[in-house]
Amino acid sequence: MTNKEILLIKNAIAKLDGKLKKLDVSHLNISDYNKRYLKDYIDNYFFFMPLYEQLLQKVIYKLNKTVQESSFIDYGGGCGILSFLAVEMGFKTVIYNDIYEVSTNDVKVISKIINSSIDHFISGDIHELTSYINENNIDIDIISSFDVLEHIYDLDDWFLGVRKISKSFSLCFMTSANAQNPYINRRLKKIHIKAEYIGSKIENGWKERDANKPFLEIRKEIIAQNFKNLTEEKILILAKNTRGLFGEDILNFCKKQLNFDQVKPAIKHPTNTCDPSTGNWAEHIIDLKELRKLIENENTFVKFSNSFYSYSNNKIVNIPKYLFNFLMRLFGSQSLFLSASYTLEIDYKN
Repeated sequence: MTNKEILLIKNAIAKLDGKLKKLDVSHLNISDYNKRYLKDYIDNYFFFMPLYEQLLQKVIYKLNKTVQESSFIDYGGGCGILSFLAVEMGFKTVIYNDIYEVSTNDVKVISKIINSSIDHFISGDIHELTSYINENNIDIDIISSFDVLEHIYDLDDWFLGVRKISKSFSLCFMTSANAQNPYINRRLKKIHIKAEYIGSKIENGWKERDANKPFLEIRKEIIAQNFKNLTEEKILILAKNTRGLFGEDILNFCKKQLNFDQVKPAIKHPTNTCDPSTGNWAEHIIDLKELRKLIENENTFVKFSNSFYSYSNNKIVNIPKYLFNFLMRLFGSQSLFLSASYTLEIDYKN
């Protein structure tokens, strides 16, 4: 990483800060959901940006040519922050993608207002994205994301799908769902339990496609609606054991298990759970050894790297962060035990 490349990222962060500060978020013609997220980024800009800076450093390290010659995909781009930074850095082509069409439309609005020339907007999952890239003969150098990996429903399907891109490229996905860190692991499990058994209160800025009812209750409703002759006891048994499934996968699992007295759980993990209506995982604790096995082969290199903590205005809270950052430098980039996040780094060679 050269000083010029480091400066490129820092200048992009500063330029975007200037643009976002001028926005009156409350009067933007976008969803309340992205108003909430965008305001959070603006209000806490210098907390988030060190994380984005580290991610973008890893992105640049992966490139085989200059930023100005490279194409960048922001996968699961949300309110567009990563795409806007890529534009400010001067990537030749910037592609924004999100499965939630509301977010895609919102980022189109925001990008016009801040004069951020994103080249392509794609709504859909990995299959829509790869189809668009191949149909339009777009050369891709890097696919990147921030806090998206832990929400992808079917990782097997996703990583099969991304290989449909016919040329060599790299991938950098940063996620804060780092279960290698014991403290974060406990916090993630609490999130799972709340989503599964308690649910969430709908507040201003709620994402309309997300369920707020307990996931267990939703699965019970799905099973009861599709299997009319089951007892309440059997419905509950099936609902408990379909944790981690959504849609047709719930129904297919139930069909196979109807005639068995003992029903085996669909997933092994004790707390992982997903929205039964969309498949959106509640901060998925991913088995990194299994993920490596899934992805890695003779043409694919996989690495998991840590990230340093961002500092806040709270000096007391910053003390352990200084210590953890020092220790991570000591132990090396692949030590995840103390890290607040990890980055999945992949090189695909064709």
